[in-house]
Amino acid sequence: MVRSAWIRRTGPGIVALLAVGMLTSTTFGARDHPWAPGACAGPAGPAAADDPWFRIDPILGATGGLAGQRLVVGRTSGTGRRALELAPESFAAGPFGSVVLAGTDDGTGSQLLALDVVAGCATTVDTSTDIIRRATLTPDRRGVVEFRLDRRTRADLGIWVKPLGPDGAATRAVAPIELDERFGRTWSTELVWSQDGADLAIQSCGESACRTRVFTPGTGRLRLVDGLDIGPAIGLADGRLVAYLACRGLPCPVVAVTIEDGTRCILAAEAGPAVVVATEHGPRLIHERVGSPGRRLGSVALDGGADQDLGPMPTGLGLAVDGVRSGSAATTPPGWVLLAPDGRLPLETDGVAPVLRHVLDGRVSTLDPALAIEEVTR
Repeated sequence: MVRSAWIRRTGPGIVALLAVGMLTSTTFGARDHPWAPGACAGPAGPAAADDPWFRIDPILGATGGLAGQRLVVGRTSGTGRRALELAPESFAAGPFGSVVLAGTDDGTGSQLLALDVVAGCATTVDTSTDIIRRATLTPDRRGVVEFRLDRRTRADLGIWVKPLGPDGAATRAVAPIELDERFGRTWSTELVWSQDGADLAIQSCGESACRTRVFTPGTGRLRLVDGLDIGPAIGLADGRLVAYLACRGLPCPVVAVTIEDGTRCILAAEAGPAVVVATEHGPRLIHERVGSPGRRLGSVALDGGADQDLGPMPTGLGLAVDGVRSGSAATTPPGWVLLAPDGRLPLETDGVAPVLRHVLDGRVSTLDPALAIEEVTR
């Protein structure tokens, strides 16, 4: 498991977070008290369990407009649940070991923070007058990768890389994507690492179709997948981009595209929420199968083989996907998926409990609604 040794170091005071991102509101639940984390400092402590989770939700103002974003972080052990209120243009990513990344922009500057959920502290990773729209940590946890926009025009400024720590400025690693009239205006750009950490998918999506550049940081190589029928990415593994075909709302077909030669394999004809999971038998697409006799969980290898029916979805639960698509994410062990109400980690202490499901042998770890592990069943 990835540990959080890198993050506990002296950094800029976290007072800047309050100035940039915090809003005054009454939206906190009874269990979530406003959190003003101190700066992480000193050497790393004992290794901590990698069990953080986060959930980010919009905060609406009195007139119904977006007033901010509410970020709640915690651990599946049931300890350390805390809440932050951020500016309207904010995002969260991770978890990366013990850390959740949070980006927030107040209209004049962006700040990128690393929240150590276990230690209960934060480090300012970067600040910029550009808009830091998305970010992720490098697989070795020594740097951060950012997607930036021009503040005045919101034009694509490309992909930037910055080492962690007080030294080292951000430098551009990948130029902005070129205009392509076939795809129309680009509305969003997301960052997805391959399971082995060697490649980064940079996906730029228009109204329905997406272009994906696969960047190899070790060599600087850049490859393009630009089929007009390719939609949002689900994962990147074994040299294949797994994505929905472009459609307007789920269910959609899911395809695996071999990066080197563009060879395609349809993995699912009608899939709802879906993830790519590492298992001891290789990566697999896990997806909700939609249709008679109701929602079921399916599993298939990325070459289209070993198709399995994993049984009906538990009542009231949905497959949890990555934080970008659902606004909620948790650390899950290899070979496991999270099933949660509406596919998102719950914040309330009543209702249907989320579960962890092993995709090969069917084991289930039941989580209580406060996100503390209760028991393991077969």
